[in-house]
Amino acid sequence: MKASNLIAALSLVVPSIALAQEDTSITAKHAPVKSAFEIGVGAGYTQGVGEMGANLADLDDVAGPGGAVEVQLGYRIIPQLTVGAYGTFAGFDRGDALASETNVMGAGAGVQAVWHILPDREIDPWVSLGAGWKGLWLDPDSGKATSLQGIDFARLQVGADYRISKDVAIAPVLGGSLGTFLAADSPMTTEYTEIDDKQVSFTGFAGLAGRFDL
Repeated sequence: MKASNLIAALSLVVPSIALAQEDTSITAKHAPVKSAFEIGVGAGYTQGVGEMGANLADLDDVAGPGGAVEVQLGYRIIPQLTVGAYGTFAGFDRGDALASETNVMGAGAGVQAVWHILPDREIDPWVSLGAGWKGLWLDPDSGKATSLQGIDFARLQVGADYRISKDVAIAPVLGGSLGTFLAADSPMTTEYTEIDDKQVSFTGFAGLAGRFDL
C-alpha cells in the first residue's frame, strides 16, 4: 500500500474511532440506572393555607412563608421506578394570629414512589407520590408550646433531573401536599386531644434538589 493511501485510510479511521469513543462516553453518562440506592437532598420555599379545624386559626394565620429542607432515601428498582422514604423540616414566619416571639416549626416523614419518564436522557422529568405523618409546633418565648399532629394523605412533586454525571443529578422541584391535623396539645390541655371538625389544608413547595446514586 502506498504511503498516500495509508495516510488517507488513517484519516478516515482515526476520526471514526474518536467519534465512537465520544458516543460511548455520552451513552454511559445518560445510561438509565438499573438498580441503585439513591440519596436526595433538597431545599426551597414552602407555604401552607387552609383551615385546620374547629376553634383553630387557619394554617396561614399561624404559619407564614418559610423555608424547608428535605432528605429522601430510595432504591431504584427499575430504570423508571424508585421507592423509598422522605423526611422534611421547615421553619416558618410567625403568623398574624400568634403572639410575638413565637417560633413556628414543621416536620414530616413518610413513604413515596418516584416515576422517571425519560431515565436514559440528559433531562429526565419525573413525578413522585407519597403519604405520611406531619407535625406543626408553635413555640412561644415563654409558656407551653402548641403541638399539632396529623397526616399528609397525598404528597405530589414534579421535577426534571439534569444529569451532571452518571451518578449525580440536580432538579428544579415543584409540589404540594393535602393533609389534615388530627390532634393537638396546647396550653389549654394536658395531653393530645382529637381535633373536632377536621379540615383539609394544602402546603406548597418550590425549590431545588440533588440526587446521588450509590
